[in-house]
Amino acid sequence: MRGRDDGARADCDRGAGTGSLLGRARASRAVWRRAPRGAVALDTGALTAMGAFAAILRKDLRLELRSGQSTVALFALSLLILVVLVFALSPDPANRAEASAGALWVAMVFAGMLGATRALLAENENGCMRALATSPIDPAMLYAAKLAAAFIFMTVAEGAAVILVVLFFNLDFGPELLRLVPPVALGTLGFSALATLLAAISGRTRAGDLLLPLLAVPMFVPALIAGVKASAAALSGAELSAMTRWLGVLVAFDVLFVTLGGLLFEHVIGED
Repeated sequence: MRGRDDGARADCDRGAGTGSLLGRARASRAVWRRAPRGAVALDTGALTAMGAFAAILRKDLRLELRSGQSTVALFALSLLILVVLVFALSPDPANRAEASAGALWVAMVFAGMLGATRALLAENENGCMRALATSPIDPAMLYAAKLAAAFIFMTVAEGAAVILVVLFFNLDFGPELLRLVPPVALGTLGFSALATLLAAISGRTRAGDLLLPLLAVPMFVPALIAGVKASAAALSGAELSAMTRWLGVLVAFDVLFVTLGGLLFEHVIGED
């Protein structure tokens, strides 16, 4: 078991390109063994709060810049889903806003489910997540870094998806697109929070790629409905009041998903 943990740490260090992260964690653990109790809290707190989040996020972004797998997968799946939906729906001008909003969110959910959590599932397979879990890094900071990485990946892909929606559904490049920012941003945050937690859970099973959609889609459906309604109101030029109540629903789900992720992530990655 010890050899397996050492190998996982080595894999994680190589994949990060920043071997100092776990090195600082192990050094902090050595200080913990020697230092008084008061000094321990200061040292490990500084590591987890200040260094771990930035180092893990930087590692994920660096790996994505090298390979581009998650972003390419997100864009390709979004393109495929939108092409299918635009021919299946054949929207007329009367319901174009609703159809385009629904297509955008369906593409976001299914593409994000397969692309944004790819890195986390891979880390479960190669043992990097196990190495991070055994280090003195605060699990909440680890979860926050993974959430932030998924949010960034999805945001980049969704920018391209919005352009594709405008082109495929013959929408105008007008101020209505700016009104899409709040619902899409809130939906992306909530989905990233939920998918990060569920990817950590499903990654511990043999059929993780199959289990993740079965868990994520039913749980995200209420937020999906709210996002579609808010986006349709934005694209149709409806009054702001038609958006705000649905935005409130999205905010509530964001708070719920982020809170659940922060509380449960430690127990998920700590299970043997």
